[in-house]
Amino acid sequence: MKGVIMAGGKGTRLRPLTCNLPKPMVPLLHKPVMEYSIELLKKYGITDIAVTLHYMPEAIKNYFGDGSDFGVNLHYFEETTPLGTAGSIKNAEEFLDERFIVISGDALTDFDLSKGINYHVEKDSLVTIFMKQVESPLEYGVIMTNQDGEIIRFLEKPSWSEVFSDTVNTGIYVLEPEIFNYMEKDVQTDFSKDLFPLLMKEGRPLYGFPADGYWSDIGSLQQYRQSHRDMLDGEVNLPFSGHEIDKGIWVGNNVVIEDGVKMESPVHIADGAVIRSGADVKSYSVIGRNNVISSKASLKKSILWHDVYVGSDCELRGATLANGIMVEQGATIYEHAVVGNHCKIGKRSTLKPEVKIWPEKEIYDEALVHTSLIWGRKATKSLFGGRGVSGIANVEITPDYIARLASAYGAVLPHGCHIAIASDSHSFSELIKGAFIQGLLSSGINTCDISPTVAPVVRFAIEEESLQGGVYIRFSNRGGEKQVFIEFYDHKGLPIHPDLERKIENAYWQEDYRRAAFDMIGKGTHNNFKNEEYIEALLQTVNTKRIKNSKFRIVVNYNHQPYLSFIPILFNKLDCEFLTVPSQTGAEEMASFVRVTNANLGILVGEAGETLSLITESGKLLDEETMLSLYVLVTFYEGKQNEMAIPIYGSSDLDSLAGRLNGRLIRTKANPRSIMEVGSGVMNFQYDAQYALIHILEMMATQQISLSELVDLLPNVNMLREYVPCPWDKKGKVMRRLMEDIRDNNVELVDGIKVFHPQGGWTLILPDVEQPIFTVYSQGSDMDQAKEAAAEFINKIRQYQQV
Repeated sequence: MKGVIMAGGKGTRLRPLTCNLPKPMVPLLHKPVMEYSIELLKKYGITDIAVTLHYMPEAIKNYFGDGSDFGVNLHYFEETTPLGTAGSIKNAEEFLDERFIVISGDALTDFDLSKGINYHVEKDSLVTIFMKQVESPLEYGVIMTNQDGEIIRFLEKPSWSEVFSDTVNTGIYVLEPEIFNYMEKDVQTDFSKDLFPLLMKEGRPLYGFPADGYWSDIGSLQQYRQSHRDMLDGEVNLPFSGHEIDKGIWVGNNVVIEDGVKMESPVHIADGAVIRSGADVKSYSVIGRNNVISSKASLKKSILWHDVYVGSDCELRGATLANGIMVEQGATIYEHAVVGNHCKIGKRSTLKPEVKIWPEKEIYDEALVHTSLIWGRKATKSLFGGRGVSGIANVEITPDYIARLASAYGAVLPHGCHIAIASDSHSFSELIKGAFIQGLLSSGINTCDISPTVAPVVRFAIEEESLQGGVYIRFSNRGGEKQVFIEFYDHKGLPIHPDLERKIENAYWQEDYRRAAFDMIGKGTHNNFKNEEYIEALLQTVNTKRIKNSKFRIVVNYNHQPYLSFIPILFNKLDCEFLTVPSQTGAEEMASFVRVTNANLGILVGEAGETLSLITESGKLLDEETMLSLYVLVTFYEGKQNEMAIPIYGSSDLDSLAGRLNGRLIRTKANPRSIMEVGSGVMNFQYDAQYALIHILEMMATQQISLSELVDLLPNVNMLREYVPCPWDKKGKVMRRLMEDIRDNNVELVDGIKVFHPQGGWTLILPDVEQPIFTVYSQGSDMDQAKEAAAEFINKIRQYQQV
């Protein structure tokens, strides 16, 4: 049997460690991670091995050669252009003329390969995937099998709402040569996105093997550090170099540890290292070949590669240092700081936590470095959340960070294209907008600033002007959170697709910015009239005469800020009398004000101008389910539209309501893009408060009824909504256990898990994208049935996160 090691990875998220080193060559306890893969294959008698290469191939070839020094035969297959995970294997088809196993060159595992191979043979499978349960499955391909082990569902890099298990694809496969019949040579093909879905569609035998043992994808700096800890703790059943001179203290050959050195296990010290008297080497420190640790230097939880010099009185805490670095006397490097090859850290200088220094940089004496050199401060795995990018004002979201984010966005847009950009009227939003515009202009992107305004106006401008995209920036201080939100829109005015989010993230992490020539930079313009144009477009969608004749009196929860100035303009154009209350007024107090003033209704508009809440003339605040029902009624009552999107959790009673009005509901994921994609334009009931309001006013005017009477036309909805806390690292396990429980039920997996009950009704379990909670929706023939069904799953969620 032959083996394949995929070794083409760049290791973008490991930078600056991988600036001049391919990811498979990153060391774990002083050996390249790929060397452990070779040793594992050799352990199970697989010595004829193909190695697929793409990024910096010579570094791998020069180290491993033909493999004879490692007891194997290596055959290299180099891609001149990226062919994808499966395409790179196709490149080695002539060599792979018998059953073979594929393993990653940048993952660490001690799986028993023979068990997986035997499983593959027993199942007579075409492809067998080694599977593993992980705490956070978002970065992997999630797998679901039937009771026989056959894979029945596969989803690559899901969002939390799409996660149906914590069992993931480890990138280790046993395959038959017949697999090549399903691939074309020199065509980019990915195992997870292309090949596996094709095999499932054609009913070919595709099985999952539940592997026991350790597995870690060394995909991030955090995971790189954790893998070292796991190895030192003995959690990885793989041999590593050195001999144990005391419990938990491993040293290599020719190591000098002078008298008076303090040592706290576990520690690993490579060949030729020198540790001077008075040094203090604390737990989870890894000291590379030929390192010198001077007197009174202190190390803890730090990883040092080779040829590193640490001067006297230095302090390293949770730092990672690449090859050939000099840390001079009295320097301090704090948690999660990373320094690339051949840097010099000057005397008494300080690198603050999370700082990253690119290779061959020099930090001057006594410098205080609190931002990275060529590396962004916001060092999270993902920039994007549920609605764009967000963070704490001037802490996580800073002008320098935003300039880099804008440059990354500009890099994925066509040079010379035009986008809309806007903010609310908060001074910090305007500051961030300015930085964003500068980043775009330097990338050769033209901008049109339509501030101050709200998000629906930005989407309207994109559609009306046929722009390539748009950005909206707003500030929120609810609960003292001081959050800044940056939302991105595509050429249709929709929130950008996750694929484009990943492209922006990749450009950001790789510093792959496009700097236009000085005479080809973008041009910035300003348009002060978009709010008025938006209002005119809104009014064209309703019969304004009917609304004017009704002389509505409306109480508005209003933040008197310039970006909301179009609200009174809109009411004036509809001859509505409006009374304002301060924006911080609570719903109960506002309801009282509506009753006292004999108003027709009260409205609360969300900060971005998207969400709408209503209070009836009798002072009743309408809940989310009622508002959604109201939107369905108003959408179809005059036949203005024939279909409408609602979230997957929308009540089943709404289908009957839509049917009576000759309309059709389309259930989608509960995110803005999925909702907005259905329809003929960007104006939308659920994400444009102004559009929704004027259509509700139009129906009230046409039918000559109050808001309460309009609500009385809606069906009674017996639906329950409950929130169940769950730690992030338990969410995947909970979803897997739930899926195992309901394997034989009628289930829908559009967004979360929706279980249809035999006695009628359904329960939806939806993992929240941004918070460590589950939302459980349940509908039954009555509220008691809904509560009973919800309680069953709420108890399971609580139980499974404890197991």
